[in-house]
Amino acid sequence: MRKFLLLGSLLAVSISASANDTVKYTCTMGNVERVIEVVYASADQPVPCTVSYTKDGDAQTLWSYESTEGQCEAKAAEFAEKQSGWGFSCSNETGSSASEAETSAQ
Repeated sequence: MRKFLLLGSLLAVSISASANDTVKYTCTMGNVERVIEVVYASADQPVPCTVSYTKDGDAQTLWSYESTEGQCEAKAAEFAEKQSGWGFSCSNETGSSASEAETSAQ
């Protein structure tokens, strides 16, 4: 079931990435919140891009890619899945309308 959810998230992200919509995962466990977000250097180009991770209010760049399209989106989805494995419940907010794609570990 988790693989199906990850595949669905990756598909949604890859469709969205062509238009460079915002790719953002918000992962929560109790009162703790983590945010994984793909940041594009240009609104009309899929690369270069970075994957930003915010934990306890501190943002850091985990990955950056200069020429490999789709890599930031894939890494963000993989990391959200990893967060789910740690007990977080992650929702995928892609584009201007937030679509819930629960990737909670069950």
